Amino acid sequence: MLLFHLITAVVASDGTHAQSVFQASAVSIVVNTGTQLVVEGDVHLNAAALFANNGSVRVEGEWDNSSGGSATTATSTGSVVLYGGAQDITGADITDFRNLVITGGDKTLLLDAMAGRVAAANGTVDLGAVLRLNGHSFTVFNPASTAVLDNGGSVRSESTDLLSRFIWALGADVGAHTIPFSNAAGTILPFSFTPGAAFPANTLLAVATYPTAVNNMPYPVTTNETVLHMAGTSVADNSANTVNRFWLTDLPNAAFTGTLLLSHAPADDAFLGAGPIRAQRWLETSGTWQPPLPSQTNPVLRQVQVPSVPFSDLINPEDEHIWAMAYDATPLPIELVAFEAQALDNSYTHCTWATGSERDNDFFTVERSRDAISFEPVGTVAGAGNSNTVLHYTFDDPAPYTGTSYYRLRQTDLDGTTSYSQAVPVTFTEKAAINLHPNPNNGAFTIQRTDSDTELPLQLVDASGRMVMQWTMPEGQALSRILRDLAPGWYTVRWVDGCLKVIIER
Repeated sequence: MLLFHLITAVVASDGTHAQSVFQASAVSIVVNTGTQLVVEGDVHLNAAALFANNGSVRVEGEWDNSSGGSATTATSTGSVVLYGGAQDITGADITDFRNLVITGGDKTLLLDAMAGRVAAANGTVDLGAVLRLNGHSFTVFNPASTAVLDNGGSVRSESTDLLSRFIWALGADVGAHTIPFSNAAGTILPFSFTPGAAFPANTLLAVATYPTAVNNMPYPVTTNETVLHMAGTSVADNSANTVNRFWLTDLPNAAFTGTLLLSHAPADDAFLGAGPIRAQRWLETSGTWQPPLPSQTNPVLRQVQVPSVPFSDLINPEDEHIWAMAYDATPLPIELVAFEAQALDNSYTHCTWATGSERDNDFFTVERSRDAISFEPVGTVAGAGNSNTVLHYTFDDPAPYTGTSYYRLRQTDLDGTTSYSQAVPVTFTEKAAINLHPNPNNGAFTIQRTDSDTELPLQLVDASGRMVMQWTMPEGQALSRILRDLAPGWYTVRWVDGCLKVIIER
């Protein structure tokens, strides 16, 4: 047994070595209350080494636990402080740090780690630096909402396999359990979960997140969940309206409720820019996105709070839940799978839509508006009643407003229940502000605009609504020449308040 009872004991460099090493094998290391053991180098715990730590163990170098156990006794109440520069947590065995404090450089997990354990749920983690999960998990066994201390540090998840998980053992505390995640640039991404009621002791909540490309790729894939698409209510690919980040929450197989707070960084903004967002959950069994849960709010820009979220393995296998954040158009394919409104020949609006299925559908009403707020009916189209196949509909407005107006679809059930599509902008002008030529073409064409005072995001989508490419004309650029090997057919060039049809021929 090694017994440390001094105020401070230092294992330091002797001046001839760059760094010292503290190694222990088959020994119990006792650090009494009020005592500091300072290691100005690496700690290597070999077979049967064990800390009985009721004081403070401060380590400047690597932490290597290959002791065959958790490195600390079940009755330890002290802290382990990793205060050096970049440090790794490694070894063959999972360490229970009990109370982990990190300062200085990034700390990287090379295996799983924890603060506390099932039989000693009093662990804490004090984040004064970045804890890089690196494909591993860090678990805090302590139900107190104060068990994770934010002292200017953060948790870094960011792996697309969603295995970099921060796990919190919940229990009787119904306060907001907040975890300060961060992205690779260091931007803080707050996450919090507030239980709706006391949970059974050691109910494990696992959280992970990662950023995506502008088309939301790669989609999340876990053992239990596989996201297949980002289809929207009015387009087959709604990635332009969807934040470029996914979140995962995982709870045990039971029925729980709680309030979620999800966030994203400016770098994760949807292609069409930042805006009010709402969270939506992937439903694995049906292969669709769940409609947004009610009463969502945005505490600040780029955050969304979702109250009274039900969690259950009846909703998703193994109670794993993948979340997307979107605005305006939802990334969910409900019964209405497409709605488009186009200005044709600068004289009439051509509306098209399709349904993937219908149940008790009475009729559709096409509505228009000058300001996207107050809508008026333009005409109605009878619904099919009930259908399990894709059905296509059209409607033409022969007398549209001049300038920019907005069209949407109101669907009415036999019992009078109504629902609405996204509003789609349509613009009629004396001379088109944006022209495309030649049209038809063989994949080589030029886009010209008369107003180049601002940058202009553009998308090219095929007839199914799949995005083929996206690009931005910067401020001051009036011409954009495109040369792509495209299959023959109809395409659409879209921008924030208009679109143009393109015909590709060979």
